[in-house]
Amino acid sequence: MEFIKNRKKMIALGATILALVIGLVSISAHAALSVSSYTVARGSLSSVTELNSTIQTNDTVKYYSPIDGVIGTILVKEGDYVNKDDLLISYNEADMEYQLAMADIDTRTDQGSYDEALQSSNRTAGLYSQAANSLPALEQQIAATQVLIAQNEMALLERKASLADEGAKLQVSLIDWADEPDSEEYENLQKLVQTNAYEQQYASDIVQMQEELTCLNIQLGNYQAKKSEMTSQKMATYSGVLTQGGKDRIEAVKEANDLANTQRLEDLNYAKDGIKADFDGVVTKINTVEGNNVTKGAELVTLESTEDVVVRANVNKYDIDIIAEDQPATVKIRGIDYSGRVSRIERMMDSDKGTGVGVEITLDEPDENIILGLEVKSRIQTAALDNVLQIPVEAYNSDEEGDYVFVVKNKKAVKTFVEAGAKNDDMIEICSGLNEGDVVVWNDSVMLTDGMDVNVK
Repeated sequence: MEFIKNRKKMIALGATILALVIGLVSISAHAALSVSSYTVARGSLSSVTELNSTIQTNDTVKYYSPIDGVIGTILVKEGDYVNKDDLLISYNEADMEYQLAMADIDTRTDQGSYDEALQSSNRTAGLYSQAANSLPALEQQIAATQVLIAQNEMALLERKASLADEGAKLQVSLIDWADEPDSEEYENLQKLVQTNAYEQQYASDIVQMQEELTCLNIQLGNYQAKKSEMTSQKMATYSGVLTQGGKDRIEAVKEANDLANTQRLEDLNYAKDGIKADFDGVVTKINTVEGNNVTKGAELVTLESTEDVVVRANVNKYDIDIIAEDQPATVKIRGIDYSGRVSRIERMMDSDKGTGVGVEITLDEPDENIILGLEVKSRIQTAALDNVLQIPVEAYNSDEEGDYVFVVKNKKAVKTFVEAGAKNDDMIEICSGLNEGDVVVWNDSVMLTDGMDVNVK
């Protein structure tokens, strides 16, 4: 009987415990979820994006040989830091002196050739002018002499004809007196015939006219010889006289030679001082050796500036949205923080440089501690806002419908869509959807749902 009583007691106790458990489970099913909360308020918000970056330069200069010459001394090695105006490479002094002397000789030779061409042309022009001016006068003299010769020849013929006619008449008269050979008249006629015959050959006026004809013919021959000489001279000198076009040509040649010689001397004088650095920088490449013969235009040395350096990074498509030009940045180089600003954002993605968008940071005060090509960490301040609504990033959510948070209303979590702005590791700016004083809630372990009962801590 006692056993039955105890058993009944145990059954009653079990029923009581089961009812208690069922009640507790029912109560737990309807209990509010404990959540973390934050009251929306205004405040300051700053955001920093950290990037892997590389130090590069905006100013790279390749130095080329200004002359054909011999390399003297190379005073730097690849990787050396140099200051502006430091001597990098010098040329062989003996070769430089020789080239300067030859350049001076070539200049004087070109001037002499030009002067000689002009003087020769002037001499030839004088001879041509002499011939050209002489020929008309000679032709006039020849024509006049030929007229005189013709006149004298006609006068001589007429004089001889007159004497011959007179002699013929005397012969007729002598025949008429032939029957009286001893007469005085016959003897006189014989004397007159002899005198006439003599005069036809040796009369003083005939001799004079013959002498004058001889002189005129000699003179005519001289004139004709001179004309032939002047004609040949004119023909021979015609091609040697510079036309205006010819003068323009040698003037142009002289100007070209003068320019070339001037440039050559300038290049030689520049090279005489050696190749010097145009700015503070690092020698990144040397393309020659001491004693090497180089041609004009040959690449000698490359210098990259450390005055105009940039820190370059590739930014992914998510972070690029919050980066803008002129944002302040800090770059840690060899343990030193250098300040700077975002100076450039490329407007394209370059697959050769990575999958991101290129961003450049210009340092405010670079110095000789900068090492080109060094990989460094950059921190860009992407936001520095005052008096903005903000909430913890833990309270912020997103789904296919948009960005949202849960706001407590009547002890329930109400899904509320918002528009977010800048953020950092802790806080995020709310541009619309919330008001100052709203309480947003979240649970680190359980996903809240719209209308869920919550117990705000």
